[in-house]
Amino acid sequence: MIPLVRTSRALALLSALTVAAQAQTVTVTTTQDVIDINSFTGTIADLPGPDGLVSLSEAMIATNNTPGHQTVAFAIPPAQLGWISPAYDGIAVFHSSGGFYWRANDEVTIDGTTQTAFAGDTNPNGAEIQLYGNSFYLNDSNSTLKGFHATPVQSGGMNNLITENTGGMNLTLFAGGGSTVVANECGTIKIDRSNDNVIIGNVASRVRVLGFGATSPATNNRIGGPLASDRNVILGFGTINSEGLPSGAAIQIFDATDTLIENNSIGTTADGMAQGNMACSIGISFESENHDITVRNNRIAGIKALGHGPHYPGALFGWAVYFWGTSTGILIENNTIGLDANGAPTLGSVWGVNVDNFAFYNIQDVELRGNTIAGHILTGVRVAPHATLRLSGNAIYDNGSLGIDLIPTAFTNGVSANDPLDADAGGNGMQNFPVLSSASMESAGLHVMGGLDSIPNENFVLDFFASSTCDASGFGQGELFLGSTVVTTDGSGHVAFDVTLPAAVPAGWQATATATLDSTGATSEFSACQAIDGTIGTNYCGPAALNTRGLSGRIAAVGSPLASANDVTLLADSLPFNQFGIFLASSVPGTVQNPGGSVGTLCFGGSFGRYNQTSQIFFTGATGQASLSLDLNQTPTPTQTVPIQAGETWYFQAWHRDHTGTQSISNFTDAVEIPFQ
Repeated sequence: MIPLVRTSRALALLSALTVAAQAQTVTVTTTQDVIDINSFTGTIADLPGPDGLVSLSEAMIATNNTPGHQTVAFAIPPAQLGWISPAYDGIAVFHSSGGFYWRANDEVTIDGTTQTAFAGDTNPNGAEIQLYGNSFYLNDSNSTLKGFHATPVQSGGMNNLITENTGGMNLTLFAGGGSTVVANECGTIKIDRSNDNVIIGNVASRVRVLGFGATSPATNNRIGGPLASDRNVILGFGTINSEGLPSGAAIQIFDATDTLIENNSIGTTADGMAQGNMACSIGISFESENHDITVRNNRIAGIKALGHGPHYPGALFGWAVYFWGTSTGILIENNTIGLDANGAPTLGSVWGVNVDNFAFYNIQDVELRGNTIAGHILTGVRVAPHATLRLSGNAIYDNGSLGIDLIPTAFTNGVSANDPLDADAGGNGMQNFPVLSSASMESAGLHVMGGLDSIPNENFVLDFFASSTCDASGFGQGELFLGSTVVTTDGSGHVAFDVTLPAAVPAGWQATATATLDSTGATSEFSACQAIDGTIGTNYCGPAALNTRGLSGRIAAVGSPLASANDVTLLADSLPFNQFGIFLASSVPGTVQNPGGSVGTLCFGGSFGRYNQTSQIFFTGATGQASLSLDLNQTPTPTQTVPIQAGETWYFQAWHRDHTGTQSISNFTDAVEIPFQ
């Protein structure tokens, strides 16, 4: 064992050499909170003090009083690592009666990773520097704090960087702004009356964006971003009260404007396959007054809190997205809500999206666009009285109750019948839904006819959907969004529609539709189901592997199963945009995983032919769709073309290119089996 005097002298020499060689770096050499320099005027030139050591308090006093940007480094000897329990083994634990000087009042970099460089990775659970019992404060601007473990941090300056910290530390950005919080393992990240901050690449229990009334909102903050490295894993937060009621939100938005929440995992473990917190009851909570918020490309799942005794044992609570305050200009776009990382609806909440019902709330100009909302115990989307919610192009399916439920002023749940001239009141004005009279697959796509009776002389957007099964209620849901059209009611409130949608719908599916009053954005519940006629064959080998749109490509066949009729058209949709591809044919079914490096499955068990003549190669364009009319007398095989005969069964599939942004890949749709007669 090295005598303490020799150790102190060695550390004093190290400190002196550090100060001399690098005038802007101060190295902390002891965990003891000793201050033997002037606490008011001490500078770097005064270090080390008479004891030959540099404490963290001394380092902060000196850097605060020395002009310019300095770095605080750490070189705590191994003998000082650990503290009062094995939980602190390998950690340089700093403890102080008050921690008063653990404040950066001038711009500085406090780099805890230098301790790792000095003594090695001595803490297998995270960083090697920990402050016990007190927080660290970044009070000035242009500062960096990194490499701390389980240490609360508060930043009140501008343009600060907080990174590479571990141990579930709580972090507050108070006032100031323009700071970046990246690559931390956090408990709560709180943005409190602070603007222009970026929160990326963290693992956290929750993120709170808090303003102070409508006159002092938190503005222009970003949580996540478009890159994989920007994604935050926000596990969820919750507590159980004395009555056993769980509550807590993964993301809380309270008095905020111009906020972006993008590409995060919200409510699940990092792999997206399990709940992140069994007490978290809300995924994203919009509270008080919020304006111009965008939530896009996130996975919101696993929000299902379990109640406890004495009053709520076994009860479930959960809302993936909850509006319970004034909200305008809110866009919820291209999120998966209830799906696990494999795209299966295994992590739904009790309710998917809920818009609350107090008359003094002003919930207008709020849109759900292009989301997948599935797997929830009760309703996919619930709109209570006094609120308006536009739904456009969403896939809503596999929810235990209705896909969309508009709540009348009597607060009853379930299908709401249409009424003359749409005069009833409630959620979304109880907008009437369309009535479908027929739906059939044709060579040009899905042909749908029907009518809408609603408010006279108004424009309505009709969204059309297809589902593998009809909801038990007979109304909805909408598993596959097919497209939209705009219609205008006449003076009596009626309009008939006859629309063909360029979509591929498998045999046996059901069509549904919604109507949205364009002037207000009020969307109806789903229409009653209408069986789709006209498809031939049976789909198999699905769903296909997800493509870069987050969708499984689909194929359908329309026409006649009579070989002599020579009338078969293949349709494919839900494909990536602007990609080339070809249709394939085989007389032998089977499965081959990832052939030739593809990310999908080839659904043939033997040789197959390619429709790869110049006129047969397809380009998905801006619709992500493709079609090909077949000549059954010229069916390709590996060596020649052959005619299809009555009594033969053939199998068809589409192969297509895809692009991840960094590399070109390929994928397949599912397949269709056609027994020819």
